Amino acid sequence: MNKKHYFFLIGILAVHFLFLSVLKFTAWPEMLLWPYLITKGWLPYANIAIAHNPLMLFDLSVFFWIFGAGILQLKIFTWALILSFDVLVFVIVKKLWNIKTAFLALISFAVWNLFYDGNGLWFDLYMGVFAFCSFYFVKQKKWVWSGIFWALAFISKQTAIWFLLPIGYALAQESKLRLESFKKLTVGVILIAIPFVLIMLLTGIFPSFWNWAVRFGVFTLPGSRGQIQLPDLKNLAVAVLPFSVFLFTNRKSGFPGLALWAIAGALGAYPRFEFFHLQPAVPFLAIAVALAFNNSKGKAGGKVKLTRSLAIFYILGSIYLFAGFFMRNFKEGVRFYEQDVKDVASFVNYNTSPGDKILVLNWWDSLYVLTDTLPAFDPWVPHLSWYMEEPGIQEKMVESLKTNSPKLIVLNPYTDFGLSAYIPEKVYNYVIENYRIFQKVDGVEILMQKDR
Repeated sequence: MNKKHYFFLIGILAVHFLFLSVLKFTAWPEMLLWPYLITKGWLPYANIAIAHNPLMLFDLSVFFWIFGAGILQLKIFTWALILSFDVLVFVIVKKLWNIKTAFLALISFAVWNLFYDGNGLWFDLYMGVFAFCSFYFVKQKKWVWSGIFWALAFISKQTAIWFLLPIGYALAQESKLRLESFKKLTVGVILIAIPFVLIMLLTGIFPSFWNWAVRFGVFTLPGSRGQIQLPDLKNLAVAVLPFSVFLFTNRKSGFPGLALWAIAGALGAYPRFEFFHLQPAVPFLAIAVALAFNNSKGKAGGKVKLTRSLAIFYILGSIYLFAGFFMRNFKEGVRFYEQDVKDVASFVNYNTSPGDKILVLNWWDSLYVLTDTLPAFDPWVPHLSWYMEEPGIQEKMVESLKTNSPKLIVLNPYTDFGLSAYIPEKVYNYVIENYRIFQKVDGVEILMQKDR
């Protein structure tokens, strides 16, 4: 690379960062609460009901332990991860193809990363980094490393299991060394799996991990009532349209192998469809776009050329989609940190001290982090029916409330439909019997004990 290339690379990264900073950021409450509680000594799974695998939470917990927990820290962690993913895409595509393809892939990745709600940390984005590294080592036929990074992806999120489809396809293309390659892949997986299981056993959380992340997260949660959320035709069409570029790739340029990686990355969007679940597929979409618009060959395959009319149609369609997304999200602040959240947090801060125990019902659990308070019940369970209807959960919560009476309760009134319509009857009945409304802040009820 010459100086022009470095300046161009830095320029793309700078523009991507600028867009991240001015577009709506999603501060998922779980991404604040879970690592925050871990820094306070709460054990994941044992004290916190989590249906996901833990690698990202451990990483984020260390970050919060060093720099503190908050919206700004979450933004920094997320944006550093995304920009690192940018560099990874550029470096890997440059090695597998060429520098022109790498720049095209990087630009495409930046665009679609934003479009598919990538401006916010969730397990899919984090897992996608390791899955993409596994893809690189598969292409290089370095199977031990591929197994290592696939295993890291899997202990980041269970949906990494789908990436075994393209990995298996790549193994099937091996001829004489197929069995040897499979053994090396297995060795790589074991190198991560054994230390992971040992750590879980030594910390004493393996039984709880098995209960929440495996029994519940894999076998119960996907089929729970209200968990399945399929897109309407409009959203499905919008989500699929950018991937139409795969129709113009051929076998030499990586199809169907590259398409399989994209499909595997997109399967995490089922059963609860959201754009951000497609993040693991975005780097493969970016490569397909780069190959379709680049006529030069590279180490990993041949060339593809879109006809002028199809190229214009794809570009105009992409601009239309991205422009609409940009206009909807420009200077929209932070999702889950709107003015009403700030007002409630200010009220709670004024009426509590750091470390006090409170209870948040039917409201954003990031409130604990924003007010430096702790949940009044242990184990902490999300206010969602598929968690709270697990046998014995509400009984444990009521017993915790009796032992650790919260200084105040934040209750967002229940609605007639949607997730906010679910009422955990045993917990709610105990609260109504023992607490009264003390104040209302932006429609959110603040309750205190009746004898106060």
